[in-house]
Amino acid sequence: MSRWYDKRPRLGKILDEFKAMDQKVREPILNGIIGLVKQNKPSLLSFEKASDFRFDSFRLRWYEHDPHLWLVFNILQLADVAILELVEHYLENRRLVT
Repeated sequence: MSRWYDKRPRLGKILDEFKAMDQKVREPILNGIIGLVKQNKPSLLSFEKASDFRFDSFRLRWYEHDPHLWLVFNILQLADVAILELVEHYLENRRLVT
């Protein structure tokens, strides 16, 4: 099965790391991603966009068991290339620091 983020291997590799990441480490990173989106494309955080999010509880994906991860993955799935590139750079720079 192909995932939406498999089209962006750099981003996909880092997003997959969230699966095994401790929640205390993961939460500030997710907050940073939400902050980036809020600064650069706040419409992705609107109620209107939320109606496009996946709400089906059948066959949950691993990231859908955590509401914060669910939100970030749904936002990024709807994001344009410019936002995805911003998030990639943010995550890669964070990796170098931690």
